[in-house]
Amino acid sequence: MVNTEKVYLMTKAAIFEKKESKRALKIVNYRRKDYILSRMLLVLLSVSIAYVLIVGAILFMIVMAYETLVLNVSQMVFILLGIVAGYAVTLIFYYVISHKHYGEAHVKARQDVKQYLSVLKALKKLDEKGKEPQ
Repeated sequence: MVNTEKVYLMTKAAIFEKKESKRALKIVNYRRKDYILSRMLLVLLSVSIAYVLIVGAILFMIVMAYETLVLNVSQMVFILLGIVAGYAVTLIFYYVISHKHYGEAHVKARQDVKQYLSVLKALKKLDEKGKEPQ
């Protein structure tokens, strides 16, 4: 006779193994702080490269549009401060967003792995219960 509880638990375990096991196990292998830090560094590096490329493209277009553009020192300092302030605001924004996102991803992966382990323990109990002489 088929044990429906065992079939349910095995199906639940198989779904986890098929869909989420690789992702969750990669995440859980890191400590939470280490995972968040490594991902945030990648995000901040990507944002920095993108910011430099965008600002460079904008400055290039301005220079090409106004070939005789002459700025005095105070205007150049003002533009430079605007670029640096924009960069700082952009980094802070992405820092906060990525910290929240990757922190939640680690917590969810940890919960998924704990749930998977509890399903495996329940399956083991059912197997031990089924092997006992009746």
